Amino acid sequence: MNEKSKFIEKMEEFKDSNVGISTRRLSIMNMEVFILYIQHITDKESMSNNIIKPILQNGRNEILSIDKILDSVIYIDDISTDHDENNMLDHLLEGASIIFSPNEEKYITANTLKVEKRGIEPPVIDTTLRGSKDSFTENFDDNISLIRYRIKDKDLRIDNFTIGKRTKTNVGLIYMEDITNKKDVNEVKEKLEAIDIDGVLESGYVQKFILNNSFNLFPQVGIVERSDTACANILDGKIIVIVEGSNLALVMPKTFIEFLDVGDDHYDNMYLAIFSKVLRTIALIISLTASSLYVAIVSFHPDILPPQYILAIASSRVTVPFNAFIEATLMEFTAEILREASIRLPKQIGPAIGIVGAIVIGQAAVAAGLVSPLMVIIVALSVMCSFVAPDYTIMNPIRILKFFMILITGIFGLFGFVMGFTLITINLCSITTFGIPYVAPLSPFNFTDLKNYIFSDINLAKKRPKYLNTQDKTRQ
Repeated sequence: MNEKSKFIEKMEEFKDSNVGISTRRLSIMNMEVFILYIQHITDKESMSNNIIKPILQNGRNEILSIDKILDSVIYIDDISTDHDENNMLDHLLEGASIIFSPNEEKYITANTLKVEKRGIEPPVIDTTLRGSKDSFTENFDDNISLIRYRIKDKDLRIDNFTIGKRTKTNVGLIYMEDITNKKDVNEVKEKLEAIDIDGVLESGYVQKFILNNSFNLFPQVGIVERSDTACANILDGKIIVIVEGSNLALVMPKTFIEFLDVGDDHYDNMYLAIFSKVLRTIALIISLTASSLYVAIVSFHPDILPPQYILAIASSRVTVPFNAFIEATLMEFTAEILREASIRLPKQIGPAIGIVGAIVIGQAAVAAGLVSPLMVIIVALSVMCSFVAPDYTIMNPIRILKFFMILITGIFGLFGFVMGFTLITINLCSITTFGIPYVAPLSPFNFTDLKNYIFSDINLAKKRPKYLNTQDKTRQ
């Protein structure tokens, strides 16, 4: 069988296998032209106006060939040719239309992909008062354009990968070639190329493969929703990974204290940034330790309080049938249930249910004598503090570790509280993210980097963070 007939044979095979391939046959002066496409992902208007109509109009007056159609007939800008009929299905599944003639030895692939998508919308997770209001969407090209719009530099690099044997998801690795540490770039590239999975549906899939240790509780890769935040990280010398179908990009490497940094800190007054960072740090510590500290004081060391407070706590717990450990565990567990319920419910009623549920349950529990009023206040404060961090992923391990703190404190008292806090600190200090200490610049201590982080003032931050080991260390 000669080469020319293989395209027709392949087209008939598509029809027999029922993979959803549509066919359009055109008869012109000297040849037959077949157009193959998938209706659901093809821009039919573009195909009609830019492919079918030009071929029919030109075919009446002149002799056409595949090369002639490619060079001077169709209007599609993203076109190419291929000789291998075995690649035809892959092109079609990617949203291309295939144009061929039985008398030719090659075919044309024209990009006519059309995907239903939502427009650029304000951020939902990383909300801001002063920063930009555009956020990433599920469309890969839109996300790339938001970064290209802000960084107009010849050294901006976007390396493309296709991951997923069945989904063939586009993944973009974005960095500044003259700034970002090449070792980090090569490490991420190797990890992306090594991913062997059926499909990638969200950036979280890719994140799990990039992590140095999947079993580590603390996140080593950050998430980015806003394009201006992503660009700021790129200019700092970090790497951004954008995944088709996800509205959250990944940023790496990212240290512990950077999870408490927000774009508004860099746009607003320096003193407000310092105040906000101190608040977030205190809120994180309160969320982790408030309930366990209550257990330590009430159950083991009430004598550290002034006498009047000891009597007030004792009188409020007269009717409580549980010890402080069980009381704190039940209330924190109830608070986590309310949090999950408010997240999963429709947004119109979710916040209302969460607030009303917390008030009703807390008041009813106090009235029934099941918990003390102080415990309700502590749990409410702990939950509020857990929402302060701009990147919510850093609070997920805190939500788990606070139960560990309650447990070890309930067994060993204040000694257990100190030991639990020490173990968490040791774990933080032992983690590295792409070779960078997780608690940098606190350990190893670097005054300049710490000062630049706290002040968040571009006038003072003349150098990029030393711990990133960037090629170009000067920012201004």
